[in-house]
Order: sequence, then structure tokens, then C-alpha cells
Amino acid sequence: MIPFVARISVRRGPRDFRIWFPLAIVWLLLLPALLLLVPLGLIACLVARVDPLRAVSTLWAILFGVQGSEVELQSTRGSVSIYVF
Repeated sequence: MIPFVARISVRRGPRDFRIWFPLAIVWLLLLPALLLLVPLGLIACLVARVDPLRAVSTLWAILFGVQGSEVELQSTRGSVSIYVF
């Protein structure tokens, strides 16, 4: 399933800030750009002699693989954590 929500946590010293970010809005905003880029992607696949269906299935698998990922960045001043549901 495509991820729909991400939790972003920012820690700076004793303060902690968390926000739930709706990824569904991002997917809806990217949809028009995707519709414009699909023909260019198909042309690129034909020029590079790559099977377009295999390219789409690979991108789809990567998109579905994002769910459950967690990224953490830490420094001496604070940390940022992003978890995708």
C-alpha cells in the first residue's frame, strides 16, 4: 500500500516537536506532474531499450517499499526523525 502518513520529530535540547504529515496530499499534488512525465518516461525507456512495464513495476515496488521506513539524522545540536506509516 502507498504510504499516506509520515511522522516527523525534531529534537533540539530539552524541546521536542512532532508533526504528522499527510502524504496523501503530496500524492495528489504530484499527480498532474506525473501525468506530464509519463510520456517522457516512455520515450526514455524506448531510447534506452528498457522494457517500460518493468521500469514501472520497479518504481511501483520502490514506492511500496517506503512504507515502514525510518530516517534519523543526529548532530550535537539536535536530531530529526522521519517515520513513514
